Amino acid sequence: MQKFQPTRIERGDTSLEIQWKDSYCSELSYRFLREKCPCAHCDAVRLGKDPFHILPSDDFFDNLRLVDIQRVGRYAVRLGWSDGHRTGIYTFQFLRELSESAPKTPDVC
Repeated sequence: MQKFQPTRIERGDTSLEIQWKDSYCSELSYRFLREKCPCAHCDAVRLGKDPFHILPSDDFFDNLRLVDIQRVGRYAVRLGWSDGHRTGIYTFQFLRELSESAPKTPDVC
């Protein structure tokens, strides 16, 4: 669907800014994106299926940086994080859904 096609994805200091083909603009904080990582491991942690996983501290998120963005076909991006995590594939549809549910920030795009 055309609505889910970004025309620009820009990495900021603390957030990812996305301009969408339908003129919608969004800004997603790195913390929010990392907390919503769609990979199987992170999903298991969120669902409580990994009893040995220790939840990260606020320090973890304060020091977290986005170090890489790789396009995956015509439908997604893979985000690489400063903690070495890079298995989450964020589809454009998923990013748009996150954008519409994320706390709004003024003066985006």
